[in-house]
Amino acid sequence: METSPYKIYSASAGSGKTYTLAKEYLKIILSSETSKSYRQILAITFTNKAVNEMKERILDNLYAFSKTDITVTPSDLFLDVAKELSVSTEELQKRAKQVHKSILHNYAFFDISTIDKFTHRLIRTFAKDLKIPQNFEVVLDTELLLAEAVERLIAKAGTDKLLTNTLLEFTFEKIDDDKSWDISFDLNKVGKMLFNENNIEHLKSFKTKSITDFLALKKTITTALKNLEDASIEKAKAVQTIIDTEGIDIADFPRQTLPNHFKKVIEGEFNPTKLYNNKLEENLRDGKIFKASVKNAPEHIVPLLLEIYLSVKQSVYQRALYKNVYNNIVPLTVLNEIQKEINAICKERDQLTLASFNAIISKEIKNQPAPFIYERLGEKYRHYFVDEFQDTSELQWENLVPLIGNALESLDDYGKMGSLLLVGDAKQAIYRWRGGKAEQFIQLTNKEKLPYVLEPVTAELPKNYRSYSEVINFNNNFFSLSSDLLNNPTYAELYVSGNKQEVNTKEGGLVTLSFIPNEKEENDNDLYCTTVLETIEELTLEKKYNYKDICILVRSNSHSYVLADFLTAQNIPIISSESLLLKSSTKVTFLINLLKYSTQPKDKDTAYEILYFLADEKEGTHNFIQTHLNSLEEFLHSDYGFAIEKLKQSSVYDAFEKAIHQFKLAEASDAYLISLMDEVLDVEQKDGVSAQTFLSYWEKKKDKLSLKAPDNINAVQIMTVHKSKGLEFPIVIFPFANSFIYGKDEKIWLPVDPVHFNGFTEMLVTKKQEMEEYGELAAQLFTEEHSKMELDAFNVLYVALTRAVKALYVISKKEISTKGEPNINKYSGLFIKYLQQMGVWTDTELTYSFGNLDDAKASTKVISALNHIPYQYSTKDRPSFKILTQSGMLWESGRNVAMEKGNLIHLLLSYIKTKKDVDKAIAILIRDGHLAQQDKEVTKQKVLTIIEHPDLEIYYKEGNIVKNEKDIITAEGLLLRPDRVVININNEATIIDYKTGVPNNTYHQQVNTYATALEAMNYKIATKVIVYINDNITPEFII
Repeated sequence: METSPYKIYSASAGSGKTYTLAKEYLKIILSSETSKSYRQILAITFTNKAVNEMKERILDNLYAFSKTDITVTPSDLFLDVAKELSVSTEELQKRAKQVHKSILHNYAFFDISTIDKFTHRLIRTFAKDLKIPQNFEVVLDTELLLAEAVERLIAKAGTDKLLTNTLLEFTFEKIDDDKSWDISFDLNKVGKMLFNENNIEHLKSFKTKSITDFLALKKTITTALKNLEDASIEKAKAVQTIIDTEGIDIADFPRQTLPNHFKKVIEGEFNPTKLYNNKLEENLRDGKIFKASVKNAPEHIVPLLLEIYLSVKQSVYQRALYKNVYNNIVPLTVLNEIQKEINAICKERDQLTLASFNAIISKEIKNQPAPFIYERLGEKYRHYFVDEFQDTSELQWENLVPLIGNALESLDDYGKMGSLLLVGDAKQAIYRWRGGKAEQFIQLTNKEKLPYVLEPVTAELPKNYRSYSEVINFNNNFFSLSSDLLNNPTYAELYVSGNKQEVNTKEGGLVTLSFIPNEKEENDNDLYCTTVLETIEELTLEKKYNYKDICILVRSNSHSYVLADFLTAQNIPIISSESLLLKSSTKVTFLINLLKYSTQPKDKDTAYEILYFLADEKEGTHNFIQTHLNSLEEFLHSDYGFAIEKLKQSSVYDAFEKAIHQFKLAEASDAYLISLMDEVLDVEQKDGVSAQTFLSYWEKKKDKLSLKAPDNINAVQIMTVHKSKGLEFPIVIFPFANSFIYGKDEKIWLPVDPVHFNGFTEMLVTKKQEMEEYGELAAQLFTEEHSKMELDAFNVLYVALTRAVKALYVISKKEISTKGEPNINKYSGLFIKYLQQMGVWTDTELTYSFGNLDDAKASTKVISALNHIPYQYSTKDRPSFKILTQSGMLWESGRNVAMEKGNLIHLLLSYIKTKKDVDKAIAILIRDGHLAQQDKEVTKQKVLTIIEHPDLEIYYKEGNIVKNEKDIITAEGLLLRPDRVVININNEATIIDYKTGVPNNTYHQQVNTYATALEAMNYKIATKVIVYINDNITPEFII
């Protein structure tokens, strides 16, 4: 790229964006002999992780540059910087050493920051001018704030008559629509608009509107609806009169379409999709409304009928517009009231929401002279870097423009101009819902918008350094061929000219497109999950890849939960947002239940959960719970020295710490407990120490409080596509790849005539196809939004398909018509159409592969599954016991690697249904580290002595239904888990339980309990067997 102070790089996935940013940054800080030029640079990105990575990259490179051997064995980056700065390698090494030292000694001036952190600094600097408390707290969790505001608003019902009537009316409307009467969900949903930058300008016109104004608008719309309906009915009746007057038999009309159409209107049908889903208008325009067999048809009435038809149609769609507006009014009615509650809460607590930062800067600070802003900040930036520019919102960019302009359009004291480097990729703009717009980046790169006198120099980063050649070529071909489905030419061009990546030196790789059969939708989850499991097993058992090499990407959290549950049940170790939730820890849930019980001692369900956690062994669980259920407090005090009464008298933090100690929860360190205690401390500092306060907080936040994903843990990752952005994985599996391109109906702000809408100039409507008939402006907005949805869907797909380094597995659904036409409104249609264009699609094939995946190379690197972090107690009130418990596993697989032989065989049998499963089961144990390779044959022979035992082999043959380690919940709530249940074609069940050691009558009772439960499920018990696994295999048949 030619030298220019204003550059824009379009950086497709894997194109070395970080390398380019680092090089440009290093060129500036190493361009002169002074070591302090980094103080004049502000580099902005969007996540703390990206900030830390960029800082680390700069410091690592400076350190590498400063080493004495760099001039002997220089890196490519070192040579690039030396060449572009026209300095010797010795001089560059000297400068790097000085700058590296200077940054480390003045780290606060090393300004690489998130945009939110920078705007926070600006507001903090001008807090006094803005009359904001200097020590204001930043609210990051707006959902919690919004929920509290909605609760306060609803609590006013009964005291504020106008508000009460509005909320009651909304409730009744929901009931009439067969929806839940609970309005809090809807109010929270509409309240999110207050924090969404996309709505700021639109909501300004509503600030002066009161509930009374909205109620008056509803009346106006109700009247308009009635008038339009009455007028439509009268016109429809006029058609009937014409038909009668002319003496026309309704049978003269083909399929009686015309008279039936107007009959529907007369009967009160005003749904456009039901009225205008035929060719009646086309036939009227062509004059073909009578059957060809009708002689002397009164053709002269056709123009009149067409005129009436079009008039009624206009009224129907006008009514549809009013109805659309009406359906979105009630939540908007209380939007100002919700905002008032939010403002009140923030004022009480000296808080500001992060979402309000940009609006405050735009209104109060942006128009200040840049030198004045710099003076107040104590900094004077001359060089700006903005990474991931496609995620920058319009308001964020507008706030930066004047500051950057001061540097870019003026000279410093040495006569040098400042600079700006923007890096982004419109194809990876997937955050429109929070203000990021691809269009902003497109307009800058196309030079449609020029915020400065100086025009930018633009360039593409052409090569993909991330993926293997097969993955790169597939994505190049797939998106280029699929781009014609994007109706907006500008968007389509992104995937034509902007998607021709050059390959690197990594040859090979694999892309597999597979399709589940097009069966009943309720079977889809099972089919997707099974295909994912088969893929994982192939990769880990046959190809010898580690679990940690695999990442499963999904569009929605609901799919993440389905996969997490399924794979966990199949003993596949996973890390997902759900598995990292604090509530997924049984210890955390136990503590929460203790706290609940202290506030509700008569709650038997909570008491049951507490005792279930404390039950040592499943055999005695039921009796244990029954014994202590009605005397829980006494039991906890006598057996554990834990007094519920004292829990009520102390803070939650102290209560939990006491419980952790008394119940020995931290003998092995637990990240979940540490994180829970952090949350407790945070809540107590802000809102007080009462149990009810924390329980209320927990109920609102339990589905979001989670740990950060650990590094280098040997587990399959499951994450959403949005969270994967900027990341890469050796192998990516993308199941459920059949999303609708157009998604759910979104909301659109529609300009309206204030004359007809009581002074309102804009209203919120639901995006529907019928908008194309509301009027020219509405049709234009609909088309624009429709095109944006297409681009957003393509962009999400692009991000998903470009995360893979070696292999990409896409699992979609075979949705194709009998004529061979794919449904191009879904991702599956894009994949099928691509395969058709490539000439490889066949109706019988469900899997298509491009390239090959080599077996994983043996690695000497140890995959750590342990992180020893001791749990730390405070010494308050308990100075006598140790500060640190013994170290334990922070991350555990849940099974001890060093199992006793009997337990190892027990585990192995849980994977075996028939004899043919033995080798696969042994491979799984070896893969998961439970079985050493050298013990493989001995273990296999041991298992075969069970499976081939003359008295047992019948229960391991094919043709039966086998349930290994499956839970049974009895009518009494007892949880049972027999080792193996074999059900034959006659619905007869055989129960097999594996034991070690000597026979024991207690085992008989346990197996008989299983039998009773199965009989209650209408199974006939054929046989009950206890198999003792010692040196010899001894089956005991119970009568």
